[in-house]
Amino acid sequence: MSLLTILLDVVGVAGMFLLLIAPHEAGHFLFAKLFKVRVIEFSIGAGTRLWSVTRNGTLYAIRAFPILGYVRMGGMEAGDLEDANGFHSRPAWQRIVILAGGPAANFLVAMLLITGFLLTQVNTDPGKVFTVVPGSPAAAAGMQPGDSIHAVNGKPFNQPGLIQAEEQLAPGAALTLSGVHAGGQPFMYTITPKLDAQGHPKVGLGLPIRLLSTQTAITDGIAFPFVTIGGIVQGIGSLITGRVPGGLLGPQGITGPIGIADIAYQSVSQGPPTYISLVALLSVALGFTNLLPLLALDGGRIVVVLIEVLRRRPFDRTSELNFQRWGLVALLALAAVISFLDIQRIATGQFPGLR
Repeated sequence: MSLLTILLDVVGVAGMFLLLIAPHEAGHFLFAKLFKVRVIEFSIGAGTRLWSVTRNGTLYAIRAFPILGYVRMGGMEAGDLEDANGFHSRPAWQRIVILAGGPAANFLVAMLLITGFLLTQVNTDPGKVFTVVPGSPAAAAGMQPGDSIHAVNGKPFNQPGLIQAEEQLAPGAALTLSGVHAGGQPFMYTITPKLDAQGHPKVGLGLPIRLLSTQTAITDGIAFPFVTIGGIVQGIGSLITGRVPGGLLGPQGITGPIGIADIAYQSVSQGPPTYISLVALLSVALGFTNLLPLLALDGGRIVVVLIEVLRRRPFDRTSELNFQRWGLVALLALAAVISFLDIQRIATGQFPGLR
């Protein structure tokens, strides 16, 4: 493995965590500033401070480890609970917006990533050749990315899936593909598919799975977080009910920073589409997780605000702070257990990684 490859892998993993953490904390920060809450520190990363600057009473910092980040606001620490410009001095709806700003930013990042990627894949030609597998029958025949297939065995190529349908109709039989190259020159090739390890005939072409317009790319990008959350909820349900072997803490169960880093490392070598899709997926997962009604998470703090509204009086801030601290300790302990399991899964080859 070359030094350049190692550097790209490191940058890719660190970049993924930054794309997850920085927007999340920025969401909290921007709404806190909007509502004139005193922000003590806006930090990306954890540990040793690598760079910092103070502007208008706020310390902006970049720290050594990009797996964490935080926004320190007035009124949320011992000895500072009565800050007139602190978090708790603001109306309930403003506090909820500040807390929800982080997850909302994660969802927005996912929308932008998926929409941007899909816009590069806009295609109304079902026979458009995106990729040609090296060494495949199609490559040997002379087909190239950018070619447009107009007919297969004389049948017009009007809908995606025609080649696969013809391959399955007569497995191993030669296919006649006709169309035009990217430069406009017509072609007609007779190609005999090669059987893969499972005995499926393949000519070696990457073609559209479906037609994609600009409008569909945008609507799919916007819908991505909502569709993904549905999949996450369904997956958690499968883990809890035992439909997935091992359950929540099994080989295919929940994962933490170490497992995510391993997946990120794998995705870097698989190219931008895989990397972008993974970042978008993890961004939604981070936003959704933070909205869960657990102490020390944004969702848990939102529940506290809502209960205060219902009971029409605030909680004792010192008691609340202590509860939140215990919640944080519990979350860190859970993260440590999951990290240990991640290391064990990776070391024993049980970690599923990217499929």
